Amino acid sequence: MSSTLLWASFAAAAIAILFLVAIVQNSVDERSVIATPNIPRENAILTSFVSIKIKASAEEVFAVMASFKDYSTETPFSAFNWENVTADGVPMVGSTGTFKLTVDGFGSRKMQAKLTLLDRESKRLAVLTTSFTPWLLASERVQEVVPIEGHSGYCEYRSWWTLEGVAAYYLLLAAQEDFCESQKRSAADLKDFLERRN
Repeated sequence: MSSTLLWASFAAAAIAILFLVAIVQNSVDERSVIATPNIPRENAILTSFVSIKIKASAEEVFAVMASFKDYSTETPFSAFNWENVTADGVPMVGSTGTFKLTVDGFGSRKMQAKLTLLDRESKRLAVLTTSFTPWLLASERVQEVVPIEGHSGYCEYRSWWTLEGVAAYYLLLAAQEDFCESQKRSAADLKDFLERRN
């Protein structure tokens, strides 16, 4: 009798866990996730996207993004420290380092990172977190700048930060709004920094 009750308890627990997994997996809005150079769309759990119009040329904006210095000291959300850099301090594709991410209400975290894309022609760069194995938690932030047709002296800055792994479900359920807000504030900081210079 007791072994039957024990097996029934295990079965009920397994069904409850499967039900919970189904609910969490259905929380992913597959239409809103965006692939990155290292995270395919089918692995993505959450993407935070932001776009902002900046009164500066695409070249000026990309120069600030690619330097990491000016932009990092201006925003409290991510401060980069690269190990392999050129003579002028710019990291190269494959460079590793750390960055600090601060999200309101969740504090700061120091993460290991790798620069996976730095394309000056398309004005696009990407940084992949390497602190954890991808099945647990990985994220990649892609930033790009495009000129706005018919609006000389203006460009559009776009950034999307995609997460994968089991721990990304926690962010999806508990911190998605704060995570997205940090992206918006970071883009606004970049805009303010550039427009004050001009």
